[in-house]
Amino acid sequence: MKKYSSDKDINKLVGSLCKIGWQYMNRKKHGALITPHGKKLTVPSSPSDRRAFKNFSNDIRTIICMERNYV
Repeated sequence: MKKYSSDKDINKLVGSLCKIGWQYMNRKKHGALITPHGKKLTVPSSPSDRRAFKNFSNDIRTIICMERNYV
């Protein structure tokens, strides 16, 4: 399994999203997730905040809900 983040929960979430059609792109400091519709989301590679996974998963949930409303 590819390592997307040093946080195990973020790593699992990004891996599962890549399996269902999202793409991961390496950038200079942080990677980016690209939705099937082209929206980009920055992946925290070495989060120091204890709420990083919660914030990241909420951002993903928001993007999914927005895309469902527009499609």
